[in-house]
Amino acid sequence: MKSISFKIGVVISGLLLSFSACKKEAPNIYNMFGDISVTFKGTHPYSVVDYKEYNDGDSIYIDYTITSAKEDMAAVCVKWEGQETPVQQITLPDGSNKRTYSGVYKMRATRAGESKYRIYALNKQAVYIGDGYTSVAFNVKADYTFVANKRIYVPDSTLKDRPCYYSIKRGESFSYLNGKDVSADLDFGIYRVVAPQSEQAVAIGGFHYYLYSLSANPLFFNINDISTWTKRETLFSGQLAESATFNANTGTTMLSSVSIGTIASAKTINLKELPRTSAAAIKLNSVIYFKTPEGKYGAILFKQITSDLDGKPFVAVNVKVQN
Repeated sequence: MKSISFKIGVVISGLLLSFSACKKEAPNIYNMFGDISVTFKGTHPYSVVDYKEYNDGDSIYIDYTITSAKEDMAAVCVKWEGQETPVQQITLPDGSNKRTYSGVYKMRATRAGESKYRIYALNKQAVYIGDGYTSVAFNVKADYTFVANKRIYVPDSTLKDRPCYYSIKRGESFSYLNGKDVSADLDFGIYRVVAPQSEQAVAIGGFHYYLYSLSANPLFFNINDISTWTKRETLFSGQLAESATFNANTGTTMLSSVSIGTIASAKTINLKELPRTSAAAIKLNSVIYFKTPEGKYGAILFKQITSDLDGKPFVAVNVKVQN
C-alpha cells in the first residue's frame, strides 16, 4: 500500500511540475505600455504641469514631450477625458524623428469645472502604444449661475397668489401678492391664451404660452395692475429649438461665462414680449436667450409645460446666466 501511495505522489508531483513549466505570464496592463514616457513642462505662464486653477477665459497650455524607447511613433494624440476621440492628432511625417516629439496644445478656459488631459502615441498600424501613465488636470473656476427646475405659474385672476413672475438674479418666482417689493428684480412673467381651433395641433394642451418683460409697453397681458411697480428692462430673443446647445456637457457649449456670452450675444435679443403668434409661442424644450440691464447674458430652457396636482398650470425652467 505504501508503494502505491508513493507512486501516486510521484505522478501528481510530476504533473504539477509540468503545469508549472508550461505556465505563461499574462500581460500586465500596468507595465505593458512602459516604453512610452511623457513629460509636461512649465515653459509658459499658462502651462499646466500637474494640476492648476484657471479663471474663466484664461489661456491654457499643455506643453509636453513624448518619447518612445523601442518603437517608432506614427502619430501623437491629445485626449480630453470627457470624450472618446482625441481633441488633436498629429501625424509624424516621414523623415522626422519618430522616437520623440514635443508640442504645445493651446485652448481657452471656456468650460467650468475640472478637466483631465493625456498625451498618447499610435504606431504605424494606428495601435495605441502608451501614454506614459501620466496626465495633467486643471480646474476652471465657475463664473456663471445655473438654476434648475424652477416653476413659473400661469397667473390667476382671483387669489393672485401663484408665483407667475421670475427673478433671474434671485433664482426664484414671485406672485402678484409678494412681487411688488421685489419688482426691481423681476425679469419676466408667463401667461397663456387659448389657441384657435386651426392651431390646436401645435398648441400645448389647447393653449399657447408666452413670455413677457414687465417693462413691455403696451403689455399684451395686463390682468394684474403693475403700474406702480419698478420695471426691469431685460431683453429677450425669440424662442429657438436649441436645447442641445443648452444641455451639452462636452466641448465649450454654455459651460462657462465666456461661452454663454459668446453664444447668447450672437443671437438677436431685442424683445420685451414674445409676439402673440403660434410660431412665437413657447415650445417644449425651446430656449430663449436674454440680456439683463447690467449686460449679463444668459439662456432659459423650457423643460416642462404642465399642471401640478391641483391643476394649476406652470412651466418649469432651467436658467444659465453670467455672474
